[in-house]
This record gives sequence, structure tokens and C-alpha cells, in this order.
Amino acid sequence: MLLARLVMTVIAFVFAASLAFAHGPDAPQHKIAKLGKFTFEGGGSIPNLRISYVTHGKLNAAKDNAILVLHGFGGNHHGYDGMIGAGKALDTDKYFIISPDQLGNAQVGFEHSSSPTNSGMKMNFPAYNHRDMVNAQHKLVTEALGIKHLLAVTGISLGGAHSVQFAVSHPGFMDGIIPIVGGALVGNDVRLWNTQIQAVIESCGAWQGGDYSQNSTDCAGAAMWTMVHNFFTAAWWEANMPTKEAFDQFRKDWWGVYLGVQDMRDLYYMSKSYERSSVAATPGFNGDLSAALRAIKAKTMFVYSPGDRFFVPKHFEDQAKLISGARAVAIDSSAGHLICCGVDPQAYWVMGEAIRGFLGELTAQKTAAAQ
Repeated sequence: MLLARLVMTVIAFVFAASLAFAHGPDAPQHKIAKLGKFTFEGGGSIPNLRISYVTHGKLNAAKDNAILVLHGFGGNHHGYDGMIGAGKALDTDKYFIISPDQLGNAQVGFEHSSSPTNSGMKMNFPAYNHRDMVNAQHKLVTEALGIKHLLAVTGISLGGAHSVQFAVSHPGFMDGIIPIVGGALVGNDVRLWNTQIQAVIESCGAWQGGDYSQNSTDCAGAAMWTMVHNFFTAAWWEANMPTKEAFDQFRKDWWGVYLGVQDMRDLYYMSKSYERSSVAATPGFNGDLSAALRAIKAKTMFVYSPGDRFFVPKHFEDQAKLISGARAVAIDSSAGHLICCGVDPQAYWVMGEAIRGFLGELTAQKTAAAQ
């Protein structure tokens, strides 16, 4: 029981740190970029795209040390905080780290990127896909920050999928990509939980066809809860949830920092975005995923968990074979999908060292090319 409670405390701390809303006096300050009219791939536009973000470290004179880090589904720009800092994998003594909130971010409690709810458009907000989300981030980097080329793009889970889409949509924009527990291919469990999220929200009396004026975090949290069982392996659940009390505490801790802090409408839109976001549908590839992946120019390192149920392990090896020079690094842990997020400290350290080494390779490659 003591071990289980300790595990829950660690998880709650990790998620509270990574999903916190407030910025302390010593933390990088939350910023909002106003980027003007934004047109969506599927049609429609918004008059003034807003992207919220923070930056860490300093951009060098050559503007060639910038790394874009992308958070996962339902998260925010704090998703990588455990990896960012002086001497850490994303070393702020070496790199300029850009951490945006995704277009359509669903969290409540802080000012964030344009979404159906905070735009005031509600269900009239244009349907968006992952390329729209990536293009909004590209607009932030190039127009608001004036950076024309990145050292790397990396992301966790949905952010990992966006890393791959970034390299397909904007080839030559970055030297490397590091998709972590996410990529161009998804398992059936991802499709299932997106359907479940939508069904739970639609069945909620507070939903009102999406035209509600008062959000129900209870409904949004219940929808998010449908996917939590797939975050970990069966072995993890067996080892860490020995009693009903431990499980109830787990749910309470997660509710306060991740599950119960979502807006129903924004969450619904985000979930629906998966249905129109195949990398193969990127303009110019005619639905051919192999051709899209072969077109990637960036040096690529996938990081995945053999126990992941969202992004099937075999898919990472399959993608790596199609991308020139790519490799896939497996980190075995009962944490499964959540090797990304500090739940297993050893797996998190291994992931950090892999990232550190890969970024070193990119820097050496850049130095050699300049000589």
C-alpha cells in the first residue's frame, strides 16, 4: 500500500509540474502571438490566429540552435519541462527551446491558443486537422519569432505525430525530428478512444449540441477517463493498483491535473481532428504514406515503448525503414505509453540520454557542413 501511494504521489507531482497553469517568478513567462488571418486546409478561416507559448534559453546570433517541442493530447506547453534546463537533455545553455500550446488546446484555467471556445465561435469554428495544427506552429516560429530553420522538432504522443507531419509538410525546415511515443501510424486503440471521447461528450446533458454556455469539466473529464487504461501496461496496473483505495486516489490525483481541466467543446474538436489527419493525405502524396515518409529529409530518431498500446511498436520500425537513415529506439518499461512523461524515472533518464546524444549528432553534422 505504501509503495502504491508513493507511486501515486510521484505521478501526481509529475503531472502537476507538466500541466501547471501558473508561471512562477523564475519561470519563462507565458506569451501570446497574434498571427493574423489563418485559413484551414478543409475550408474556413479565423481572423486572428493566437498561439500561446513559452521559450527557454537564448537564440544564438546565427539563429540555428532552436528546438520546437510539442505536447501531447490534452496537455499544454509544460509537457516537456522535465527535460528542459541547464545540463538537461534539452540544454538551455546550448539550445533555444520553443514550447507552444497546440491550436485548439482544450485545457481551461489559462489563456491559450485559438480554440472553438476561446474564439467565441463555438461550433462554427472551422474543422481542423493535424496539418492545420502544425502550420499554426510553423507560423509562430517563422513569423512571430523570425526563425527560418530549426535544429530539431520533437514531441510526445500527439506531439510525436506532429513531428513527423512537420517533416513531411515542411521538408528542409529542420535538421532533425525526434518523435516520442507518437508517429504517422496509430493503433486501433487510438481510433477507439477518440470514438469513446466523442460518445461520452455527446451523451452528456450539458453538451447541448456543443452550443453550451457553461462548460462541464465533469463531462470532459469522464470522456478523457476512457483512454487512461491504455496509458500503462497491464503489468504496471497490476503492480501499482493493489487496492480500490489506491485506484480511487489515482483517479482523484489525475482528475485535478489532467482529466478534469478540459473544455468539452475544444476536447471534442481535438478528438475529431484525428479523423482527417492522415499523413498520407498531405497534399502532393495522393494518399501514399510510403511516399510521404520517404520524402522526409530530416534526420530522424523515433523513441517508443514496446508496451505502448496507442502507437503500436511495430509501426515505429516500419516507419524508420521508409525514412532515409532513420532509427527507432525502444525503451522497455511497464510505464508503456507514459515513458514520455517521467512516470518511470529510469526510462525517462534513458529517453533523455537518447535525445541528448541525437542533438549532439545534429550539432556535429551542422558544424561539419559549415567547414
